[in-house]
Amino acid sequence: MNRTALSPKEMAEAIGVSESSLKRWADGGLIRVARTAGGHRRISLPEAVRFVREQGIPIVRPELLGLPEVSSLQLELQRAGSETDRLYDFLTTGRSKEARGVVTSAYLRGTSAAQLADDIIAPAMARVGDLWRHDPAGIFVEHRATDIMIQAVNQLRLLIEPPANAPEAVGGAPAGDPYVLPSLLVATVLTAEGYHAVNLGANCPTDSLLQAAQQHKARLAWISISGVTLEPFLARDMVDFSGKLAAMGTRLIIGGRTRPVLPAGSDRHIQTGVTMAELAAFARGLLAADDARQQAS
Repeated sequence: MNRTALSPKEMAEAIGVSESSLKRWADGGLIRVARTAGGHRRISLPEAVRFVREQGIPIVRPELLGLPEVSSLQLELQRAGSETDRLYDFLTTGRSKEARGVVTSAYLRGTSAAQLADDIIAPAMARVGDLWRHDPAGIFVEHRATDIMIQAVNQLRLLIEPPANAPEAVGGAPAGDPYVLPSLLVATVLTAEGYHAVNLGANCPTDSLLQAAQQHKARLAWISISGVTLEPFLARDMVDFSGKLAAMGTRLIIGGRTRPVLPAGSDRHIQTGVTMAELAAFARGLLAADDARQQAS
């Protein structure tokens, strides 16, 4: 993907409408445009994506948006099976372009980032992760599939632009946890929910996460736990970490398949979740509460 901005003509051709209609929508405020030094209208790619998602407009020429993988995927749509099935097939056969197309196409059609993660990506990757049990090539296939998904999710993040005044969120996986994809998905979901998300990635000590939260004045912090042992030690560390964050006005959410069982009474400053949908709901709730406080003050 190498497009960052579109002319009204390019945007109109991408969605199969007249340029005059596109300009009329822009003048009416339905789609936001910037102006070049010469006064020409330009539409950012995230704004184009926002518009087609909110209006439910199909993209007829996705290559004009710099999304050739969506064009190539259209040739695959006659295949039987769900999007999860298609994604699994593409991941296990190393077809990265088509795998990216599944993710991008679903988002363009209006699937939320959280739903993408929970209902399409997670089931497909779980099936890939089980291959080693009966296929000698399963481990290499899983590593290749993980790299493909990282590419796909990074591309998805580039299609989403939070508001300029969006609150900050920081997070990652704790020390000893090597998994990259779960925290990247969290960052993408939070970006889609209206946060500036700073993903510190895998194997990040809580001291570093705390420093990042302080520097960014984060409203929300996350820890994604997928591969850490020593649960009692980790649970104590999370409780201590959450208290330091709470003193700064930062809420903490912890998720992941190996998240620890927290001591009784520690949930005052810690939110736990299983799905990305729960994360998205919690993030929206924080924004709504902050808006209500601002209106009341």
